[in-house]
Amino acid sequence: MGKKPPSRRRLVLVSNRVPSAPMVAGQGPDREGAVGGLVNAIQPVMERQGGLWFGWSGKSTARKPDSIPTVSSSGRVALATLDLSEDEAALYYTGFANRTLWPLLHSLPERVTIRRDTYESYRRINRRFAEALRPFLRPSDLVWVQDFHLFHVGRELRRLNWKGKTGFFLHVPFPPADIFAVLPWARNILEGLMDYDLVGFQTERDVYNAVDALRTDVGGVFEDRKFVHNGMSLRVGAYPVGIEPSTFRPKAVEEESNSTPRRRAQTPADQLSILGVDRLDYTKGIPQRLRAIERLLERNPSLRGKVSFIQICAPSRTRVPEYMREKERVEGLVGQINGRFSGASWMPIRYLYRSYPPEALAQFYKEADVCLVTPLRDGMNLVAKEFVASQRDEPGVLVLSRFCGAAESMRGALIVNPHDIDGTAAAIYRALRMPKQERSQRMSALMDNVTTHTAGSWCEAFQGDLVDV
Repeated sequence: MGKKPPSRRRLVLVSNRVPSAPMVAGQGPDREGAVGGLVNAIQPVMERQGGLWFGWSGKSTARKPDSIPTVSSSGRVALATLDLSEDEAALYYTGFANRTLWPLLHSLPERVTIRRDTYESYRRINRRFAEALRPFLRPSDLVWVQDFHLFHVGRELRRLNWKGKTGFFLHVPFPPADIFAVLPWARNILEGLMDYDLVGFQTERDVYNAVDALRTDVGGVFEDRKFVHNGMSLRVGAYPVGIEPSTFRPKAVEEESNSTPRRRAQTPADQLSILGVDRLDYTKGIPQRLRAIERLLERNPSLRGKVSFIQICAPSRTRVPEYMREKERVEGLVGQINGRFSGASWMPIRYLYRSYPPEALAQFYKEADVCLVTPLRDGMNLVAKEFVASQRDEPGVLVLSRFCGAAESMRGALIVNPHDIDGTAAAIYRALRMPKQERSQRMSALMDNVTTHTAGSWCEAFQGDLVDV
């Protein structure tokens, strides 16, 4: 799938997020991408390959923002960013992107907010992005638009007479056609996809859902990975995103030369450690995971005092009401479970509401006996791959939701349905009791996947297919 594009072709990346800006204005250094996500996947590749990265600065102003991008550089990457007005940030970003598209794409229609003014703002911002980007483009550029914030940028660039190769990648899931049809502007978005040369998704399931939606709402034929409608042809494919494993491995190599046992130097030797790492988002299934820990302790009293669950929650979209309510729900459950089971010198759950850099996360991953990656729905979930990349001589066990993209290819994980509290608790117990030989065999298969399908190979595959389309 794909081959390395000719070096003369500059990569122009277009995304809502850029690596130099806070993800939400006014939130300071705790950026949304601190745990997994688009920036973490792409930044190492862009730093190595070079190119132009265009997106929102993360700043919102009370006055009308400048229509000319601010240009800076970071190594081999040129950054071009636009500010938004406070109203634009509220309507386009908080409103349509986060309160309409996000729950819709994660198959949670009951959480979807439908407002025409937010969609109109979304269209205007997509148009403004395209108009600001167009003067920077060279005929040989490869334009690669990222994620659901910018569905319409391809169509707007074509309107501005851009004829160069243009691709789009969706980092989150694509829902079944009948769920996507909840959106009054579903057909507009689907027709806009036809202006790209190549559209990529995380999994084959997402490809199937998107093609089904195109057939249903737009009409056309899908054959040999191409969707054809009214003389327009769109190539569609699955490109599972990866990580750069070396980011999570340097300290593990250093640790092997140390005579101290690998796990939990600051924790009693008979303690077992379970880990969860997420943005605090209602799609991540954190309340269900906490209930599974509660069920584990209910059914296995011998584990009380001997197992600890560390849940890291990176702050996310803290001004969106749904996220404020999710935070309250999670913290309430943590308090309830700790109150029920804690002893004089032991507490079952450590809840850490903060972001951590990759080197700190790598240490958490290495010290965990079990890592729970159990979202209700997720595009890929790179935490699963980060955990695997951090393992060494005595590997932990990955417990993985069947509803995230990683489950499609990460053979070796214990696969669970996060809605099944009893089943998840049973899988955690099995993971805690798993013999070293089985753990090593499973981790070997997982490591092969993570080291073979990296962020670099993902980027190369997509660009190669975009060149050839």
